[in-house]
Amino acid sequence: MIPATKDVIALVGEWAEAVENRSLLHEKFALPKVWGAGEGGKLDNAGRWSVLRIVTRGSDLLRSDSQRLLREAGGRNARPEVAERKERDAHVADKMATMARADGALAKVGNANARRFLDDLNRSFTGMVATFEATLGARMMVNLAGGVVENAGIALDRCFSLPLIPGSAVKGITRTQALWEIREAKGDEKLRLLSQAMLLFGYGAHDLRGDLGWAGGPDVAQAVAQAIGAQDFKGCACFLPAYPTTPATLVVDMVNPHYPSYYTGRNPRAEDNENPIPNYFPAVEAGSTFGFAALLNRVPKLPNITAAALLAQVKQWLERAVTRKGVGAKTAAGYGWFELGRQETALPSALVAQVAAPTTPAAPASPVDQLIARFKNLNTKDNFPAALPQMAGLASDADLRRAFETLVPANERNKLRKSNPYWQAFTSGKAGADGQKILVRLGLKLT
Repeated sequence: MIPATKDVIALVGEWAEAVENRSLLHEKFALPKVWGAGEGGKLDNAGRWSVLRIVTRGSDLLRSDSQRLLREAGGRNARPEVAERKERDAHVADKMATMARADGALAKVGNANARRFLDDLNRSFTGMVATFEATLGARMMVNLAGGVVENAGIALDRCFSLPLIPGSAVKGITRTQALWEIREAKGDEKLRLLSQAMLLFGYGAHDLRGDLGWAGGPDVAQAVAQAIGAQDFKGCACFLPAYPTTPATLVVDMVNPHYPSYYTGRNPRAEDNENPIPNYFPAVEAGSTFGFAALLNRVPKLPNITAAALLAQVKQWLERAVTRKGVGAKTAAGYGWFELGRQETALPSALVAQVAAPTTPAAPASPVDQLIARFKNLNTKDNFPAALPQMAGLASDADLRRAFETLVPANERNKLRKSNPYWQAFTSGKAGADGQKILVRLGLKLT
């Protein structure tokens, strides 16, 4: 059973089957591998089952596991000790599948609250807040390393059990985007961006020598601090948690290292005689919309500094961060990127009459046009792997070249080196095979 005291078990059940809140279930009632499995026994699937318990179709998946284990236990060639272990595991999976059904209406209330909150912010803090909505274009993992199950955490709201993006994460990705843009800027533009970043995010003396110095130059950062009049400064921007404004689906995902001994240094070579060790974790499925908000807590009385300018800049950085860099873990593998705007599940009423009216149908966009429109914001090494499979699937070499030259920045096309992090996506990772096909079809070779 789930490890818990007698009074807690009396309240929620031996397998926490009465718990409706997914956040509580995941954080407090996870199943350990070595609990209740008998002397010397171990539940290898404990981590996976703890993850399955909180995803949208978790109950069905757990019952499927239980049925599979029972079939294997009853197999003709199953040894008695193996059959006994599989029957035990099937019993555990079946018990884990019994859980309280989450209230779908409560989740919708949470979505409505998130939308209303954005509206209330705009009304209450007019001229001091920037808000927008963005829709997930890929799966997202936030707080992956922060849960009680190793490398299988997720940020869930404690009241509604909805996935969320903590304000600290929103600020972190926005600040990272700002630093990169400052580093790439020149002249007066670099000074302007650095000044606004230091005002919005705040800084300490170590920042002037550290990442701010890296982005804008230590002497320039020190000069801006002197102009502000402080070596330590509290940032003017508050970054609020991002909550889903449309229904969000939780799914189970996994990574499957094929060479664990090689990766951990126990084997000097990656050979095909090792057993893969799958690692399961929860993720937010693509398609749900999140609401983002950045609020000014004050406006410094400095020359040429206005609330409108600060808000416009922080909104640009935040929008570019979520659409180009992504949110959460594994962004380099294509996870966590957004498209601006809310994804509607049905046509707005204003468009119904237009759809019903006889009109000349527009020519459908070609596959290459659809690809370019979808991935126009993925022109960085961090998220570009998400586009490689669809690029490789273009039948025409001319279309492939057009997409390649549109999506890949010109400065990257001029330095085809294996050591360049940008091109590593074309030779390694889950999209590496597609990337190599693209290079061959275009006649490009990395040196």
